[in-house]
Amino acid sequence: MAEQTKASETLAQVIRDHYDLGEVEPPQNLAAAHQRRHRKLVVKTSAGRFLVKTYKNELTVLDNLRFQHRLADHLAKHRLPVARIQPARNGKRIVEVDTYALELQEFIEGIPMQVTAKTLAVSASALGKFHEVCRDIPRPVRDAQMWRFSEVPRDTFANLYERSKGEDPFAPVDDYCNTIALFLRDASNALRLEARNQFETGLIHGDWHGGNLLFVRETLTGILDLEFAGDGCYLEDLSYAISNLCVRTATDDQRLTHRTNILLDHYQRYRSLSPFEQKALYYAVGVKHVATVSYQSRQLDGKVAGHTPSEWMRRLSIQCEWLGKRAKEVKWGG
Repeated sequence: MAEQTKASETLAQVIRDHYDLGEVEPPQNLAAAHQRRHRKLVVKTSAGRFLVKTYKNELTVLDNLRFQHRLADHLAKHRLPVARIQPARNGKRIVEVDTYALELQEFIEGIPMQVTAKTLAVSASALGKFHEVCRDIPRPVRDAQMWRFSEVPRDTFANLYERSKGEDPFAPVDDYCNTIALFLRDASNALRLEARNQFETGLIHGDWHGGNLLFVRETLTGILDLEFAGDGCYLEDLSYAISNLCVRTATDDQRLTHRTNILLDHYQRYRSLSPFEQKALYYAVGVKHVATVSYQSRQLDGKVAGHTPSEWMRRLSIQCEWLGKRAKEVKWGG
C-alpha cells in the first residue's frame, strides 16, 4: 500500500510539472477498468477531473497513441463523442518520462451502455457514421489479426463442451453441441479465405461493445478505447456489436430479431451492406459469440454473465440456430 501511495504521488508530481491545472491530487485507479495494456487512473485537479493513461515509452506504442489522437480529433470534428486530449504546458499531448509516457484525457461522464431500443439505434448510427467518416483517412496496421472474427474457435469451444459434460451429465449437451458445430461448419465455409475479398475493409474501431460506449440516460456521451482502431474488415465491428448488444443476453427469436433489425437499420443509414456481407454477417456474429463465451469460460473458470457452461451450451445452440436461419434468409441482391 505504501509503494502504491508513493507511486501515485510521483505521478501527481509529474502532472504538476507538465500541466497547468492548478492543484493536483494523487491519481486513483479507475474502478472496474481493464488495466491490461495501460494503467488507467483518475486525477482530480482545480481544472476538473481527468483520465490518466500511462504507456511504455516505446516508438511503436507512442506512434499508435499519436494516431489515436489524430483519429479522436477527426471523430470530434464529425460530432462523434470522444475524449478531448489535454495538452501539456509545452503544447504536446504526450508527456515522456524515462521508461513511460502519459496522456490526460477529458473525463467523460456516463455509464456503460444499457441496451434499449433507443440506445441500440444511437450506438448503431454512431458505428455507421464512424465507418463512413473514416473512409479516407490513413489506416495503420492493427495489433490484432485481420480476420480474427472468422476463425472457428475449435479448441476453446471443445473446452466449454467438456466443462458442460462434467457439470451436468444428464443435460442434452451433445444435442446442443451438434447444433453449434453444424453452424460453425457453415460459418467456416461462408468466411473462408476465398470469400473474404468480397467483404469491404476500412478503418474500424476494433472493440465496439457496450463497455466502450458511455451513455447518460439514452444520450451517447463517449466512444472509448481507440487503441484497437486501424485497418480491418467492417464485418468485425458489426459482428462484435451484434454479438454483445443484440445476442448475448437474448434467446427469444422475437427479441433477437427486434434488436438486430434496429441495429442494422440504423447502421445502414450511413453505410449499406453488400449481399455478400449480409449473408456472412450472421456467421461472423456466431463465431465471435461462441469464441467470446468459450474464452471467458476458460478464463473465469466458472460462470460467464451468470450462466454455467451447461447453460451456455443451451443458449449458444438456440442463438446459433437463429443466426443460421437468419443467414439463409438473406436474398441475393436485396
